[in-house]
Amino acid sequence: MVNHAIECTRALLEFDMYAQYKSHDDAPLSYMEDALHCFNTVKDVFLLGRACQKAKAQANALRTELVKKRKVDEETHDETWTPSKNRSEMNAWQDIISHVIATSQELAVHFNFLKIHLMSHWAKQIRQC
Repeated sequence: MVNHAIECTRALLEFDMYAQYKSHDDAPLSYMEDALHCFNTVKDVFLLGRACQKAKAQANALRTELVKKRKVDEETHDETWTPSKNRSEMNAWQDIISHVIATSQELAVHFNFLKIHLMSHWAKQIRQC
């Protein structure tokens, strides 16, 4: 994970350095596009740090809902399950809740902002000049 973060940062810096050249030909432009492709490939390493307050609130609400369902399930089967079955069901619920919350947060975060998208057009714009 640390290697992906370093690779992502390196690719972004490379892109910026190539973009700052005074003049461009095909070689630096292709290097710039390669750096951008590398950046886009590994940038997801930073997604969990971008979880906004709304995504966190949604995840907490989802957790509360799943815990309520777990309690209903527990109360429904309380007398019929053995203690070991009860423990295994509780562990299964904890795994489900953890997985659903993690998936929810992953789907809620993104890098959808203009400055990153604009970088995908730079090489084309430079070639047209």
